[in-house]
This record gives sequence, structure tokens and C-alpha cells, in this order.
Amino acid sequence: MNSETFLLLPLVLLMMAACSGVYSGGDGDDNTFSAFATVDSKGWLYSEPFEFEPDTLRDSVATGRLLVSVRHGKNYGFSNLWLEVAYDGPDSTVVADTINVALADPYGKWLGSGMGLSFQVSDTLPGAFSIARHRPVRVRHIMRLDTLEGIERVGIVFIP
Repeated sequence: MNSETFLLLPLVLLMMAACSGVYSGGDGDDNTFSAFATVDSKGWLYSEPFEFEPDTLRDSVATGRLLVSVRHGKNYGFSNLWLEVAYDGPDSTVVADTINVALADPYGKWLGSGMGLSFQVSDTLPGAFSIARHRPVRVRHIMRLDTLEGIERVGIVFIP
């Protein structure tokens, strides 16, 4: 093995380990749930929310915390991202929460973690969150643009 290969091997192993933590659905042993969606390269349309169906929950209803996770590129033009998280309540009414996800500090330095051209940031909705099997959770941007560019992936993570 030459010295260049020896130096690159830890980096490749680190990248593989970082990718292995992203999955969709729970493992059936508890009520955790996560799902991610890829944003079209042309941008995220205001009128097109992402819908995540928590059909792998062990229980029909679970209460815990909901995290919203966003991956963006350096070409994202704002320091924050306003999102609406909507779901059907027990009486079939739509419940919606808004969250302002900070993506950069006041000086323009990207927050979150990432290497190269992408950064990932997660934020938690305030208060307890009740999630129900077969009742989708919808996430859409509520920025003042019809098409939002620079967002690469959006996801939710439910922790009981």
C-alpha cells in the first residue's frame, strides 16, 4: 500500500460511517421513526410539501420529540429556513407548527455539520409531539419564494 492510499483510507472509512446512520422507518423494537426526502435539483416548490408516513411505529400513537433535519448547499441564499410541519390531529383537524431553522450565524458562517459543499442542521419542535401510525407528517417551506433553491434533503426524526 502506498502512502497516498494509506492517507485516504481513514477518510473513506469516516465517510462510510457517516452515511450509515441515515435510514427510513423504525426498527420495530421501539417507537422511533425517521424518514428523509430528496429535494428536486430545480428547487423546492412552496406548493409541494414532503409527506412522511410513520407506518412503522410499534404503537398506533406515540408521544415524544420531533426533530426536523435539513441538508443544504453553499448556494443556499438565506441564513435561515422557515418550515411548516403539519399533521392530522385525533379529531381529523389539521395541526400545524412553524419552525425557524437557523442555518448560518449572524456573520454568515454555516451552522451544523458537513464536509465540502453540504451542511446538515437539525432543530426540534417545541413541546411534546404526538405521532400516529398511518397519519402523515407534512413538511413544507414557508419562505417568501415560490421555488426555494439550495436545499438538498429534508427529513423528520421522531424520538419517543
